[in-house]
Amino acid sequence: MQRTIIRTIFAAALGTTLAAGTLCAAQAQTASIDSPVVLGQPLTLNLGAPPSGTDCPTQAAALNAQGLVLVANGQTIPGARASFGCSAKGELVGTASTSIAGNGDDAAQRRAAWQTAFSGFFSLSGTKTLPVAFGPATGGMTTAPKLVAIQGASDRDLGLAGLWFALVAAGFLFAFFRHFGRMDSITPVQGVPMPANYRAPYSLARFQLLWWSGIVTASYVAILTITGSMDTVTTGTMALMGIVGGTSVLAAFQDRRPGDDETRRQQHAATYRAAAAANPPDQATMAASLDEVYPPTQGLLPDLLSDAAGYNIHRLQLLAWTMVLGITFLYEVTRTLGMPELSANLLALTGISNGTYFGFKLQEQQVATPTGPAPAAG
Repeated sequence: MQRTIIRTIFAAALGTTLAAGTLCAAQAQTASIDSPVVLGQPLTLNLGAPPSGTDCPTQAAALNAQGLVLVANGQTIPGARASFGCSAKGELVGTASTSIAGNGDDAAQRRAAWQTAFSGFFSLSGTKTLPVAFGPATGGMTTAPKLVAIQGASDRDLGLAGLWFALVAAGFLFAFFRHFGRMDSITPVQGVPMPANYRAPYSLARFQLLWWSGIVTASYVAILTITGSMDTVTTGTMALMGIVGGTSVLAAFQDRRPGDDETRRQQHAATYRAAAAANPPDQATMAASLDEVYPPTQGLLPDLLSDAAGYNIHRLQLLAWTMVLGITFLYEVTRTLGMPELSANLLALTGISNGTYFGFKLQEQQVATPTGPAPAAG
């Protein structure tokens, strides 16, 4: 089962790689002068002949002196200062940058302005026709708007971003299923051999840590590929990772702390040794005790949602909230080309969910209580 999952992951990554290469090649073959303006490329508007009685160079100089910026769909784009000149036909031409790359507040404001211009949904692969003009940085329009087809990101950048996202996500999935998603290795008990090819159960705290680490890392790489911005990790994202990391540390500490589970484990070990010493050995008791001394994985969902007493609601609520918030996080990344600034309420709810899980985890029983005395050795 595990090998099938790993093969599926890498098959998906390979398929994404091939698709990205095909997409880039197709774009190179079909690019034409009528292609939409992709954010990051200069946007040029032909403003037509200058007003009667004014020559083109004079009008261009007057507009340049005003320090106009780009206005898309009524939204002023900060930092996109325009330059004006004259075409060979004597018509007035204005050009401005549509770059959304860079770090810091200025780049973030440009991305936010374009998001607003796209009517609140930043369609990366789709093309939108927007009214575009030039106007003062304080707002308003100086020139008449022109309809321009604008695309959020080029097919090449989208393909590369999808490729990197798939590779990073596949790496984290491989790490989870291969080793890092399981509980710490159990210390062997003297006189009780560990089963061959033993695999420990999956850990919910580790799943959450790798889930969020994979989402944040893959999103960061994808955003960097498209925008060129390295400073895209928000304060809310860092706070979220702090909550998740803290829960993982506490859960690992709890798993390693000597307690009733270790006492019950030693009792099962004594039962195993007594059954093994019987004449003939009690194979059924040995097998049952061995499963308690070295609890094996029961499968992904049973491991994440249950302990020795069965399925638990506190594990279900943490898993459900982690999945829902993760999917919402990814949606916001594709919508805004940036990591979301999670609100205080969302972070508080995440903290409550993790705190509830850990509070109940302190009372969990991972090793079943022995049901009877150890059989006497014969």
